Amino acid sequence: MSLFDIFKKKPTEKKLDQTPEPEPQAPKTWRNTSDANEFFEGYQAAIAALESEGKSASAETLRADKTQLQLNFIDRFEVETQRQITKITDLDERTDAIIKAIATVRAYNADMPIQVRTRLAQAKRNLIGETK
Repeated sequence: MSLFDIFKKKPTEKKLDQTPEPEPQAPKTWRNTSDANEFFEGYQAAIAALESEGKSASAETLRADKTQLQLNFIDRFEVETQRQITKITDLDERTDAIIKAIATVRAYNADMPIQVRTRLAQAKRNLIGETK
């Protein structure tokens, strides 16, 4: 055993699913869904509801948390898409399914900051890269 063996990095296992799964009893809301339409429309509806109730501070808090909420959504979306594509055996069908899923989120590009669009591109690369 040499001195360098002490400082060697030990291999670590990479875990794909880093986001906790919502509890089965928890109702699906815009905050915990992996559906793009439900998330983005629910977010806008929540802000509108808070403003109509006169809770402008809460609405501003949601606006301030927009980037983190969307990044969390992209993480859930990637895990859900990964779960769905594991059932598809044909490589071309799997790639088409990924592209269609990503397109549903890209429809909301105008509402996404650059950090979220970058994370979406990384998710696409991760999903397509796993099919090869």
